[in-house]
Amino acid sequence: MKRIITIIGLLAFAVSGFAQQELQVSQYMFNGLFLNPAYAGTHDYWSGSLLARSQWVSFPGAPKTGLVAIDGPIRDKNMGLGFVVSGEKIGLTQVTDVSGSYSYRIRTGSKGGQLSFGIRAGIRNQTFNISDLQNIPDAGDPLYNANQSVWTPRFDFGVYYYTQKGYLGLSIPSVIAIDSRKVDNTDAGLRRHFFLNGGYVFKLSNSVDFKPSFLVKYEPSSPVSADINAHFLFNERIWLGVSYRYDAAVVGMVQFQATPKLRIGYAYDYTTSAIRSYQKGSHEFMVGYDFIQQLVKIKNPRYF
Repeated sequence: MKRIITIIGLLAFAVSGFAQQELQVSQYMFNGLFLNPAYAGTHDYWSGSLLARSQWVSFPGAPKTGLVAIDGPIRDKNMGLGFVVSGEKIGLTQVTDVSGSYSYRIRTGSKGGQLSFGIRAGIRNQTFNISDLQNIPDAGDPLYNANQSVWTPRFDFGVYYYTQKGYLGLSIPSVIAIDSRKVDNTDAGLRRHFFLNGGYVFKLSNSVDFKPSFLVKYEPSSPVSADINAHFLFNERIWLGVSYRYDAAVVGMVQFQATPKLRIGYAYDYTTSAIRSYQKGSHEFMVGYDFIQQLVKIKNPRYF
């Protein structure tokens, strides 16, 4: 019995290490720093976000995620900095990431388009706590001394083009990842991913804006994953939207601009995959705050 539960725990470690190496959140379209280091500093002010996610509610060992992000412009607003701290617990595994991003932007034409290049450097700690198993008699089995903690420096790259109404970004997490356990540092167990995302805002009327967007995730050893999103902004105050995550979930979202600086959002994922019979969906809360010094300079709502 002990060995069976231990194997289950090891499988949870494997799932967190390979199947969901990069954080999965639903409200990424409201803060591009979650996906791409080139997003850092693309607004004229500093901005911060807090996000909490409980995935697959009631499913034992399901992911629970917390994330803090802040970014803003520096040096005449041609450069940007961003910082992200995230934590995720899956089964017996705890993953913590701390990273800093730097971006540099250039103007691309008379219509206000800008092209941003970004790099991110960070470190990940992945801990497997087999001692968290409860109510299991221990007869000195050496498997129960198998706690693991791995530190992995990693580097990401991204490019991001944007105007006042649209954006297109490509990011590559874990371009380089160094595993401290390996002498030659050639394989950190972190697979290189490719994220392509974009969106555009259409003015439907004086009080309604429409923003379709998409996200494509690719990892060479896994099937391509894609999100299709549609959001409506009413009176520059309330976002209502829905997303379809291919073969995984349908997501409903709402975000409220409580003040010119404060945003509050919620998303609910209805799972459509085979796991749907064993859980009760996913809940995600997000709070964003823009550190705007002079509100008169903000001519448009924050579209992305």
